[in-house]
Amino acid sequence: MRKFAEFEEGTGREIVFVLTEACNLNCVYCYETNKSSQALSAEFIKEKIREEMLAPDPCKLHSIGFFGGEPLLRFNVIREVVDWFFETSWPRPVEKFLFRVSTNATLLNDDMKRWFASRNQNITLGLSMDGTKEAQDRNRCGSYDAVIKHIDFIRENWPAQPVKMTISPRTIDQTYDGIVHIHSLGLPVEPDVVFEDVWGDEESEKRAVRSWARQLDRLVEYYFAHPELHRPNLLNRAFHRLFTDANGPKRTFCGAGKYLVAYASDGTKYPCFRFAPLCAPQPLYDILATPDVENEKCASCAFDRICPSCAGLNYRVTGSSFHRTSYHCRFFMVSLLASAKLLRLDHPEDLSPSIREQSQEEKLMRMRRLLIMRTVDDLCAPVLEWCQLPAERPVFA
Repeated sequence: MRKFAEFEEGTGREIVFVLTEACNLNCVYCYETNKSSQALSAEFIKEKIREEMLAPDPCKLHSIGFFGGEPLLRFNVIREVVDWFFETSWPRPVEKFLFRVSTNATLLNDDMKRWFASRNQNITLGLSMDGTKEAQDRNRCGSYDAVIKHIDFIRENWPAQPVKMTISPRTIDQTYDGIVHIHSLGLPVEPDVVFEDVWGDEESEKRAVRSWARQLDRLVEYYFAHPELHRPNLLNRAFHRLFTDANGPKRTFCGAGKYLVAYASDGTKYPCFRFAPLCAPQPLYDILATPDVENEKCASCAFDRICPSCAGLNYRVTGSSFHRTSYHCRFFMVSLLASAKLLRLDHPEDLSPSIREQSQEEKLMRMRRLLIMRTVDDLCAPVLEWCQLPAERPVFA
């Protein structure tokens, strides 16, 4: 989902409704392990939206998400709720409400397409697709052919909405091909590895990290040669956040416990659906009820503030939303190295001894970029040595 300033400022709110826990696929990395037959009704969802619309201190912006399972299994509920919302007279602007559907797109039909196209300014389809036909079929039950026939429709209606691409041990060797393939379809893409403990023993993880590093090296060259393309987070890490004020209350990396609430399929409210029985053996209703602790490795890491983390997975594995898992740590460090390489290519003048900035701000930005590249180089390059790749230093030979 696109992030908006209102959320980070605390003036926006994201509400997720788990319409159903049923799904027509069985993806290899699915974390929804305790599914039930329960489902939310249109009336329940309308009531919760009505409460938000009539609240005395309304937020500036709301994102309303329909999730599953596969939410298109309950398409009639989506259509009823959205049509009702925009046909009702409200005391506040409806433009401040953004509806979205997270979907595998395999169930789209002509009736659905006509309705979504008629509402494409009010609701967005967020497509999950894992790249090439081989990768998609490996990860997502041979569903490539069922998805690809709808790509033109998705591109025509939501050309700026990134495709969510999940990278598993089965498909990590196809990361480059998968990303390029999605771009060839005319869509941006946001890929990343899963956070879960799926990489096997140390030798298996070494092989995966080696493959990841080689794939990202190719992607650095690809994106540098195509500056017009949307750069995904894995090559565009938020280094600027390392220089912002670190004071204030502890926050999760995502919106859970901050601006996100989720209603599970039984109508119970959680900080995120990953704290519901669908994903968590012991449901959690308040993130702040878990210990405010961090593991020693993450707490001492220079990049802890920009490292992605799933509060729900943290809770399930460690018992605390704030005690991060680190199964993806080495993959993240390799992506930092790739991001630093791309940063160097974008700003070759930074290494010039004769450069003359035009302002103090430009001098400060250059110093920050050099500091970032040097720090990433020093702290992350050892990962390449660990996985038995030449530790090519991205900046300082």
